[in-house]
Amino acid sequence: MRKACYPYLYTYLLLAILFIANKGMANEPFADVHLHFNWDQEELISAQDALAILDKHNVVFAVVSSVPSENALKLSKLKPNRIIPFFSPYISGHSRNNWYYDSKVLERARAGLQQGIYKGIGELHIISGLGPRRDNPVLQGLLLLAAEFNVPFNVHTETSDFRFLEPLCKQHPKVRFIWAHAGGILGPEHSAGLIKACNNVWIELSARDPAHYGGLLDDQGKLRKGWYDVIRRYPDKFMVGTDPVWNAHQVNRWYEADEGWNHYHEFIKFHREWMKTLPAEVEEKLRLKNAMSFFNVELDM
Repeated sequence: MRKACYPYLYTYLLLAILFIANKGMANEPFADVHLHFNWDQEELISAQDALAILDKHNVVFAVVSSVPSENALKLSKLKPNRIIPFFSPYISGHSRNNWYYDSKVLERARAGLQQGIYKGIGELHIISGLGPRRDNPVLQGLLLLAAEFNVPFNVHTETSDFRFLEPLCKQHPKVRFIWAHAGGILGPEHSAGLIKACNNVWIELSARDPAHYGGLLDDQGKLRKGWYDVIRRYPDKFMVGTDPVWNAHQVNRWYEADEGWNHYHEFIKFHREWMKTLPAEVEEKLRLKNAMSFFNVELDM
């Protein structure tokens, strides 16, 4: 009678092993290169709780830009070896649309970079037809500071073509650009075009989830062939972030706080799942290795 139980025992053991293996795969070390801890998010979550969420999902280091910039420091002061704070030109919650007219932006950026409290600049929105122009003195000043202090520059564009950004990356070859969200609504051919045009541009894939820009996956939930091909062609040029904001298309909502951190598990799960469709060595580059190299991070794991 006991021998008859052995096949079931082996089955249970196999299932347990597979469960543990899959659980480990779903929680492999992750570098999140696009986070925020904005004033309207802090209404709902503390810096300690935000870091606890990153711990839960094995985010081993992360890049944070916030409104105001000082909010990013609230995370980096608690985990200085793990959080990379960026300077944001959005000095207040109401300056997203007029920061490029404020000379104080350059003064504060220089002071923060000189002190070493900020390790990059951005996220910075350049909206075609709305502003700022590419020759705007505040924008140009921030780019010069990025080159002077050798820090990355995260730029978010809303345009119909990658060639809107091309003049800036060619004009500033010493600046290491991070193109947020792979250009938003733009397809993979635009990422390929920008990489070919400027070898100082890296592409990050935050907010390409269905709640935001989408576009990475087909109707069957598989990585679209165009994205698969461009990532395979340039595996060292892509990084991944989550950008945990909610109702992102309603900018500066005055009537409710941003509950994006409550959805962090959804965003990171989305990215972990589609990355697993890539070859293992490419997946590891996007999930961790490329960001480690780009930000010169060494991990003791």
